[in-house]
Amino acid sequence: MVKDDFARAMARQRKSKQNPQKCPSSAHLNRMGISRTSTAYWRDRVERTVSASGSVNGDYSVRMVYQKRRVRFPLNVANKDAAALKAAQIFSYLLQNGWDETIAEFKPESKPKLEPETEFGKPDTVGELIAVASRHSTAREQSVEEYAKAMRRIVSGVLGFDVDNHAKRNQGGNVAWREAVEGVQLSALTPSKIQTWRNDFIKNAGHSETKRRKATTTTNSLIRNAKALFSRKILPFVSEEIELPTPLPFEGVFLVKQPSSRYRSKIDGRDILKAAESELKSSQPETYKMLLLALVCGLRVSEIDYLLWEAFDFKARLLRIESTDYHRLKSEDSAGEIDLADWVVEHFKTQKSEAIGEFVIESSRPSGKRSNSRAYRCEPHINALKTWLRSQGVTAQKPIHEMRKEIGSIIANTEGIFAASRYLRHADIRITSATYADKKKRVVADF
Repeated sequence: MVKDDFARAMARQRKSKQNPQKCPSSAHLNRMGISRTSTAYWRDRVERTVSASGSVNGDYSVRMVYQKRRVRFPLNVANKDAAALKAAQIFSYLLQNGWDETIAEFKPESKPKLEPETEFGKPDTVGELIAVASRHSTAREQSVEEYAKAMRRIVSGVLGFDVDNHAKRNQGGNVAWREAVEGVQLSALTPSKIQTWRNDFIKNAGHSETKRRKATTTTNSLIRNAKALFSRKILPFVSEEIELPTPLPFEGVFLVKQPSSRYRSKIDGRDILKAAESELKSSQPETYKMLLLALVCGLRVSEIDYLLWEAFDFKARLLRIESTDYHRLKSEDSAGEIDLADWVVEHFKTQKSEAIGEFVIESSRPSGKRSNSRAYRCEPHINALKTWLRSQGVTAQKPIHEMRKEIGSIIANTEGIFAASRYLRHADIRITSATYADKKKRVVADF
């Protein structure tokens, strides 16, 4: 639950992302030419800090970097404009009198521990970690954004000011929630606290096995994604710019044994395909094409969304899945070739002759490169297919992805697990074996 005083932190602004090591000691102006002695410069840099217990300070403070030293000054005011004015006055005094006199004047209580507190250091907040790790990560943008979301949610849960109500987030609470989370110091996140949060999250699911299984899957996914911000590939670069705590937040925090996620088919793909041919093929051609790509070809929704006609090789009866200027695949292993049946080739060949653009699924939406958001170019057709699939008895949370699972199950049953793994373009056959394979034929021990 969001703490009562957290609502008063709604106006907190994100501090500057500028690397303090790059600030010249004599710089009075920022890149935009705004004087550091002006109120306007500091208005977006004053902030309300968050303690390790999750409580939000009602008064503003500001962190100043000058001559390779960094000090946080309490401003002792709850009004943002007044805080910015006071920050400008402190920096003006600093330029004229230096660090020692400025600290003695505006932060006298810190004088006994002046040296460790004013010695230059690196940023150490969750927001800085996300910014730096995102810059060094080679993962696709959508994946990096998922890492950041997972980290924010874990921090929020650990410190006790989580916002579970999506409506509150959409009404503006999400902005303040995100800024408060990103202002938390990394040292406030210990492996013990994260482990406790994870265990409590699962316990709070209650005694329902279904809910506990879902809670376990959720925490495992969040921890796995958040740990990617500390991956071995980028950690050396991150540590150069960020003051990382010891131990690292997720050190020793292991995933809970995952409940079985084996696909249990509750549908018949052949019946769905037959119904689609009579109900969608003529009246909703784009929806029908999406179904074929998902159920027959086993494509993911994101792969369907930006699939280009050039991916088809009608002569060789192949569909080549690869990254393009519009869409980057989930991983390098997601690239591959899919053999097409003659009737599938003929259908898409006919559709291409009538196409008006380069995309297989036509849409009135802009066809620029996909952003970090989950909005799809073909979202109207995607929603139409979801609705139709539910009318056919597909009750899964992700009905279109259920088609990919169904074809994986069919191929595993008829051609074997290795063929299914190649068809679904999995990086590891264990993924296919654990998730997508399903026994669709009765196996009876007949003596």
